[in-house]
Amino acid sequence: MNDFAIEELRPNLYRVPVPMPDNPLQALNSYFILSNDKTVIIDVGFNHPECEKALDNALHQLGRSWESVEIVLTHSHPDHTGNLDRIWRRWMRICAHMHSFQEVKYLMDMQSTVFNPLLRHLVDPQTDDERTIQRRDATRYQVSAELLPLKNDPDLFYLDDGDIYRAGDYRFEVITTPGHDDWHICLYEPQKKILIAGDHVLERITPSVLSWMTPYDALKEYLTSLDKVRDLDVDLILPGHGSPFTGVAARVDYMKQHHFERLEELYQLVAEGHTSLIDIARSAQWKHPDWDGWTLDQKFYSLGETFAHLIYLVNEGRITMTITQNKRRFYVADQWEVRRK
Repeated sequence: MNDFAIEELRPNLYRVPVPMPDNPLQALNSYFILSNDKTVIIDVGFNHPECEKALDNALHQLGRSWESVEIVLTHSHPDHTGNLDRIWRRWMRICAHMHSFQEVKYLMDMQSTVFNPLLRHLVDPQTDDERTIQRRDATRYQVSAELLPLKNDPDLFYLDDGDIYRAGDYRFEVITTPGHDDWHICLYEPQKKILIAGDHVLERITPSVLSWMTPYDALKEYLTSLDKVRDLDVDLILPGHGSPFTGVAARVDYMKQHHFERLEELYQLVAEGHTSLIDIARSAQWKHPDWDGWTLDQKFYSLGETFAHLIYLVNEGRITMTITQNKRRFYVADQWEVRRK
């Protein structure tokens, strides 16, 4: 079977694999829902000609055109949104949990004050130029996988928790599930027992949970969001990557256990005397060894994931963090007199 063939999952509900060139995930799942007067496309792929071609071909095979298309975005990441720069038409309605893409840009600018010094150090550890450190340029080191790629800023129709989104014969309940992305949503169809999960719950991999904001506990948000979908009455989970699957409760329990084990590992590294974020991330166990040989993109993700888990441990009171200029250090909380309730 062609891995990129269109697949009808339910009446008028199709999975359209969108290729992701030079990416280990290989493809994004775009979901098409057809009705008499509308074609809903859920998630659209990268800003790449192969992604545009995949959606064009799918519309042609289904006897549809761009004039009938309405877009729904599960979250802001570029593998789900970037293709808007290629496919957007002025009449096209786009629905998402974001009020505007400007919010994503603002967040990236704020986060860059933390990650830019780290990336600068990785690129050139001998350079210590405070003027460079203080630059608030989220694109400075071209961490392409995380940067919002949109050049256009189309209007978005806001979807909130509990809203009902209608697409043909389907009535989806919007469930806000922040963690993997601040604006992530899932779409739940209780009558047909379908969950369109985006990147919140994936079949074979654990979604990345990154944080660069010291006051924001992204991992706690993610674990809470997992609980929101765990006990839904679902027969079919439609993820953003990989094959459709079943067993949402078992999958949620597995992913939560994965994060609890990672928390324990990082706590032990801090207890052993690893104090800097780079040292802790470098010393952690990853699927692929030789952290120092990774690309800058890969290190960016590992540092963000490590920081998210460390912030969770700080908020639990198990470790403490010190901040001096742009340097963050982590220590076991029992070494200090201050205790968190």
